[in-house]
Amino acid sequence: MFSWKSALFILHSTSRYLLLFPIAFIHHSALAQTEVIVASETWAQLIYSGANGKPAGPIVDFVNKMNKVQSRYSFKFIIIPKLRLNKFFIEKRADVYPFRTTKWTEKELKLQQTKTIATSGDVYIAKKENTHGGEAVFSNIRSRKIAGVLGYHYNIFNNNPDDRYIKGNFQAELLPSNEAVVKFILSGRAEIGIVPETIIGEYMENKTIKNQLIVSKTFDSRVELSNLVRENGPISVEEMNIIISKMESNGDIKEFKKILHIGEFVN
Repeated sequence: MFSWKSALFILHSTSRYLLLFPIAFIHHSALAQTEVIVASETWAQLIYSGANGKPAGPIVDFVNKMNKVQSRYSFKFIIIPKLRLNKFFIEKRADVYPFRTTKWTEKELKLQQTKTIATSGDVYIAKKENTHGGEAVFSNIRSRKIAGVLGYHYNIFNNNPDDRYIKGNFQAELLPSNEAVVKFILSGRAEIGIVPETIIGEYMENKTIKNQLIVSKTFDSRVELSNLVRENGPISVEEMNIIISKMESNGDIKEFKKILHIGEFVN
């Protein structure tokens, strides 16, 4: 004989399993995500070790947003010393090199470019107060004492990164980092510095520095920057392009460019 007690028991038991089902489903979905290792060396204020040694900076934030626009992949950002980074990709311990160009990487890494996220480049900087009269210092750059980063390709140096060639043909100081170039110019030890617009943009947020420096209205060179995807890795170029397209549509990339000061100095 059917009773209300029996009905309540059945309802209670069924509800319990109905409640457990979505929880189990969500848990399974989270486990089903494919982990993708995004690796980079530190890059001035763009990528650095923040609180508790965790990766931080605008590019790290961009990668975190890649996790929010889809659920198929879980992107994990790690910072690797520059000298060890290539080995990580060769040994397939890293899958994506963010916001770079294959012009800067070795062919043996087998990294493939996705669609362009942004086009950016290096600009010239100088002390606002200089012997040439402000922006006139940019009028004949090849005749100036120039500071750049050792091993980098610069148009002004005919895209030849060899330090012997550069020092043999130009008045040049080659330094270990872009930060060192900015400090070199601020100290008056060179007339012209070459730095990425994204990096000088961060420095110019400091009013004290902004009052001391001027930025050229022309690029030394420009490159198309994208996420470089390891060949035969857990995510393909096509799949990464879908994620980038979503971020274009929702305004994430527009905001990213603004944060990185892209187009701020040279239109």
